Amino acid sequence: MFGTLDNEDANYYTDKISHLENEQLDFLKLSKEQITVVKTTLRSVNSTLLTVSENEKFLSKGLEEMAKHVIEQDGEIKEMSTAYSLLLTINEHAMQLNRAIDECRREYEILIDAVVNSQKGVIQPQLITPAQILEQVKISQADMPSDLSLPIPTSDTYQHLLLRTDSIDVFLKGYFP
Repeated sequence: MFGTLDNEDANYYTDKISHLENEQLDFLKLSKEQITVVKTTLRSVNSTLLTVSENEKFLSKGLEEMAKHVIEQDGEIKEMSTAYSLLLTINEHAMQLNRAIDECRREYEILIDAVVNSQKGVIQPQLITPAQILEQVKISQADMPSDLSLPIPTSDTYQHLLLRTDSIDVFLKGYFP
């Protein structure tokens, strides 16, 4: 069992040693490639971090300048905001005044129409409604002689007929033709 190697054993061990050396060389080559990849990745990450750091500094500087500008312009911005608020309030009041004037104009036109129509013997419905006329007829019915009666019933259903059958005289107080 102990002894010298023969040629066949030497070839066998030489092949195994060569195979082991080749595997080690392949492993070293693969390790070098992996190290190259890791180094490249680290360089890329480092470059990215440097770029982020530069961008952060740039952004920080821009934000500081913007804050400084806002502080410098704060009074002017407040003044403009106050003026704008005042303008909105004035516009709102002007719209309310316009609505009030328009309403007064409509009421004045109704009043003029009522006076003109009353001179012709026509009553404007804005002055007295058919329901109000019917109510007055019902009230005055108690003062009428018992032998007189109205040609139509005094119910809300027939109030439109009351306007067709009645003649109403309009008197204007203080009016002299």
